[in-house]
Amino acid sequence: MSLRWRLVLLSVGLTFSTLLLLGVLVGVLLWRAETQAVEDEVSAQASALASLARRAPGTLRDDAQNLLLREGRASVALVLRDREVLWSGGSDAPESLLRSAPLGVSRQGDFVVARVESEASLVSVARSLASTRRTLERYALTTSLVGLGLVALAGLLTALLVQRVLATLERLEKRVRRLDTPEPVPGVNASDEVGTLARALDVSLTELREQRAREERFLANASHELRTPVAALLADVQHTLSRPRPPEVDRATLKRTERAALRLQDLTANLLTLSRARNTPERFETDLLDLAGDVVDRLTPLAIARGLDLLLDGEPTVARVDAALVTRTLENLVGNALKFTREGEVRVTARPRGEFAELLVEDSGPGLPEGAETLFEPFSRGHTKGEGFGLGLAVVREVVEAHAGRVRFERRDEGGTRVRVVLPR
Repeated sequence: MSLRWRLVLLSVGLTFSTLLLLGVLVGVLLWRAETQAVEDEVSAQASALASLARRAPGTLRDDAQNLLLREGRASVALVLRDREVLWSGGSDAPESLLRSAPLGVSRQGDFVVARVESEASLVSVARSLASTRRTLERYALTTSLVGLGLVALAGLLTALLVQRVLATLERLEKRVRRLDTPEPVPGVNASDEVGTLARALDVSLTELREQRAREERFLANASHELRTPVAALLADVQHTLSRPRPPEVDRATLKRTERAALRLQDLTANLLTLSRARNTPERFETDLLDLAGDVVDRLTPLAIARGLDLLLDGEPTVARVDAALVTRTLENLVGNALKFTREGEVRVTARPRGEFAELLVEDSGPGLPEGAETLFEPFSRGHTKGEGFGLGLAVVREVVEAHAGRVRFERRDEGGTRVRVVLPR
């Protein structure tokens, strides 16, 4: 069953249940009010007849008839003195019912009976509830007809309202299917819940379009960048194999080949890390100080070759992370710092900070370039030139965000740059 019909049936059911409950409640209240009014009237009549029987028994018949006629409703009365009937009138209620009723006001079948004792007299007055019952039956019939009309009207109005809302949702559904269309989402200007949903979808679709555009640019650039070192590698190798050269020439060619292969290896590693970071990381409890120590050990020869000190600092810091991804992040940050630092040191620090773990990579290099935050975009190199592809910091951001963390550049007071990575523990 479609959502439209489910909502219509729900509205009809709620309307019917509400009207039924109200109808029953009002009917019960009316019945109680009517029967209470009859009981009060019958009790008053019985008291009045008892007073007449006591004061003027000789004129009781005429006085009783006048009393009952003034009430405007059919009543019967029986007056007894010493078990002898002084007067009886009407024929609605059987005499046995009037004789056997208890003192006070009571319900006897379809009658309300009031029995009053006055000196040696017993007065019984009864009134039928048939007219009250007929009144309630007419009320029930009228209420049922009105209720059916209201239920039908509620169903019609609900169908129209649901049709209007679902029409907007159908336009939203068609718009969501056309992700690349820049036109706004239908209903963004509405002030109701559908408008809120439309605005949220519009923001999400815009972000998805931008993300897709970034990925397309990324793939295009990656393809281009991969072709360049591969082509250079193949050209050098094929040229070396096709012509005899002196050993020193062959060595220079092979060195260029090695550098191209290393660049290709680094690019491939970063691309694989990016792909893995965009999936769910495999997190295990890991000491980040140990990871940082491994990275420092591997890159120390590079630091020595550049005349730099590569230092490790901090304390044991256990966090649930993907060790391979965080290791690649540290390699990129430390490698980047070593590349742009001409003298001094590069320091790697791991330390706990409450519910978070903190990794710092600090250098004594030239400091932050203009627009440093754009360096986190794939293939962004800022104003620097080098042999890299501009993927290292993009990998850092992807890995950190995959761990629900944050990363930022900071300027050091003593000069140089600090990259602060904060990860949940």
